[in-house]
Amino acid sequence: MPEDQAKSHDEANDHIENTHDISKTADAAVLSSVAEERSCLRRLDLWLLPFILFTYALQYTDKVILNGASQFGIVQDLHLYEIKGYDPKTHQPVQDLHRFSLATLIFYWGYLAGVLPAAFLAQKLLLGKFLSATVVLWGAVTMLTVMVSSYPGFMVQRFFLGVCESGAGPGLSLMIAMFWKRDEQPLRYAVWYVSNGIGGFVGPMLVYGIGHIHGGLRPWKYQYLILGAVTVAWGVLMVFILPDNPRSARFLKQRERDVAVARIQSEQLSEENKTVKLHQIVEALKDPKTWLTVMSTFCIHFVNGAVSGFGAIIVRSFGYGQFKSVLLTGCAGLYLLVMLIIAGIAGSYIRHSRTYIWCLVEAPVIVGAALIWNVSWTSERSAALAGFFLLSTFAPAYTMLLSLVGSNTGGYTKKVFMMGLVWSVYCISNGVAPLFVQTTEAAEQYPSMFKAVIVTASISVCCPLLMRVYLVRENKKRDQNSGLAFTHSNTAGDLTDKENLHFRYAL
Repeated sequence: MPEDQAKSHDEANDHIENTHDISKTADAAVLSSVAEERSCLRRLDLWLLPFILFTYALQYTDKVILNGASQFGIVQDLHLYEIKGYDPKTHQPVQDLHRFSLATLIFYWGYLAGVLPAAFLAQKLLLGKFLSATVVLWGAVTMLTVMVSSYPGFMVQRFFLGVCESGAGPGLSLMIAMFWKRDEQPLRYAVWYVSNGIGGFVGPMLVYGIGHIHGGLRPWKYQYLILGAVTVAWGVLMVFILPDNPRSARFLKQRERDVAVARIQSEQLSEENKTVKLHQIVEALKDPKTWLTVMSTFCIHFVNGAVSGFGAIIVRSFGYGQFKSVLLTGCAGLYLLVMLIIAGIAGSYIRHSRTYIWCLVEAPVIVGAALIWNVSWTSERSAALAGFFLLSTFAPAYTMLLSLVGSNTGGYTKKVFMMGLVWSVYCISNGVAPLFVQTTEAAEQYPSMFKAVIVTASISVCCPLLMRVYLVRENKKRDQNSGLAFTHSNTAGDLTDKENLHFRYAL
């Protein structure tokens, strides 16, 4: 009997993760051929992935303009510093960038204030139109930065920028869960987060180039004005192209829309449902994997909050000049892009691998933080720079986490709530981490920050292993209780993963 149960469990997970045989999860009543489903998948990838990628690349770029603007006068113009005395050797004033840290931090508190309401608005409203409006709003607020002339005004602007951007993460997560099957999601999440690599590489180049415009405005104002205008234009274009659900995708023929809907139904995942069901929220709060996910999200993103706003400043501390600091920050984005693609392909094509990949890509963050903290920035700055690059691998870990949340959450309200909760914790982590960046510790190589990064990254390495143990146990329980492996059933009842006994968790 144990061997039969183990076999049933393996077959269930093989069925969930197998990316090489699309037809196995097809609803035979709708899908007539493998070729038909592959054609539908190609059209979804061709039309939707570029929109997801470019939208988040713009968000990442708009969010980190501050990083580049710090090299073009915004710190001085808006008084994002305080004088904490004078250097006894050079007699130069010692600047404390605590205000700059708070300006980085408050964006995420605005994001936190908006993310759960935004997640439920994404459920109640037309998803494509909601995302389009979100993009237009945050682009407009980005452009309005040019009107800011003081530190308090900048804090208000940063807070509302966070509120306006808060709908993008949950909305795009719901879109991936709505259009792609569970075994397809890791690669699509990776493509989404490749936008961070693109934004991290191209963004600093654009910011640096725009910063050399000579006109009636300060250089950093042109950065916000031009990139914000591009975002607004993109949001307007999205209104006409981005669908609200598979049934409204105008780039698909009617038959392909039916195929797209059946693909999701065959995965034991609920279709879009506009009714908010409180019992699904209660179930999510009682679910142990919810709190493992919360802890993991906080720990994964701590390093991002600690270094995203200070990247160019930290690299410049290694002894590089202004231009080279911005350029090297961009190269870190290119490294991130490569790592995301590798992790996404591995997660999609190596069965039962997502928790293992998550663990493996998080480990280099520990090494990177230890390098930056311990090597000499003057005689070993190449090693310090290598450590800075390694910090970027937190992002592939997050794509694995997001794909597991999307794959392992049944019930539309529960999925919406989980996505909102994950992005809320993302904000808290990014909002707390800048407090550990003490610019007065620069001579000591930021010990407070990098000690905290090492601790949180170490916890994040352990979390996916605990998650895997829990999910394997749950799958075995279901095999024992039902005597059934993964089978197809009607998802019209909007069942949660706890209610649907045929549901098996992806690993």
